[in-house]
Order: sequence, then structure tokens, then C-alpha cells
Amino acid sequence: MWSRILVVLLMACRGIGASAQETPAAREASQTSAGDGIRGVWRVTEFASRIPGAQWESRGAPYLSQYIFTEKHYSYLYVPGPNPRKRFAGDPNKPTDAEKVEAYNSLVAATGTYSLSGQTLTLRALVHKNPNEMGEVRLTYTVDLDGDTLQLVIANPPFMPDREWRTVLTRVE
Repeated sequence: MWSRILVVLLMACRGIGASAQETPAAREASQTSAGDGIRGVWRVTEFASRIPGAQWESRGAPYLSQYIFTEKHYSYLYVPGPNPRKRFAGDPNKPTDAEKVEAYNSLVAATGTYSLSGQTLTLRALVHKNPNEMGEVRLTYTVDLDGDTLQLVIANPPFMPDREWRTVLTRVE
């Protein structure tokens, strides 16, 4: 009888000790659950930029956009500006150099992993249109989630040094 009680007590103490220590897996689970609010499909409703401390200058919404956040991964694509992308004039498999440049400039895309801790969102691109923003480069945003509106702000981004960039997203699903 006493041996059974001792075994139960030892198991209970072991469980208490294990739960008191935060393991890397527990930290990751905590970060993941914090990310539940941003999981889903989003569209951009506004881009804006500013010199830190100044008023935001709206750049409007892109022609088309989609941001997707899963449990640990993200992807986004958008067509900047108010107009659709131009199609290639001739053979779509043989665009001119000018058409290639225009196609490159008419799309922004990235996909990778993210972590969210409190209001800090860190993106790590596995693939990015701009190869200088891939690999070990991390982009860190301040996040504000209000219902179906998600606001991301990054200070001094590589694509706009000495400024802040704001992306406002609206949940699609």
C-alpha cells in the first residue's frame, strides 16, 4: 500500500517540477498560441510610410494582395499601385528585357516562417523576390490586432531606410 502511495507522490512531484521549467518546446507552443489571432487569410487595405514621429503618408492599397499566416508559416503577394499587371505583348515565354523589368517591379512576394511574441512579429523569408531579404535576414514588426484588422509597422526596413512602413490588413477568412 505504502509503495503505491509513494509512486503516486513521486509522479505528482515530477509533474510539478517539469511544469515549472519552461522548455524550448513549451516556449514555442506559447508563441504559437499567441499567433492564433493572426492565423488566416488577409488582404492589404493600406500602405503608409513616414519619417519617425511624423504623420503617416498613405500610399493607398495595392491592386491585388494576399497575406496568409498559418501556425508557423507566412506568405504574401501583392501588386503595388492601383493598376493590374501588364501582360507581355508578344510570346509570354520570350518577354523583352523591358517587359521583364516591368514584371519584376509589378509584384512583391515572400514566403517563410514567423514568430510572434506579444506584439513583436519576426519574419524570416525562405524565398523572397528580393534575394537580399532572404535567409538569415529577419524583419521585425510591431503588431496591433483589432478584430479583423491587423496593423504591421516596421522601422527602418531594408526597402525604405530611415522611415517607418505600415501595412494595414483586413481578414478575408
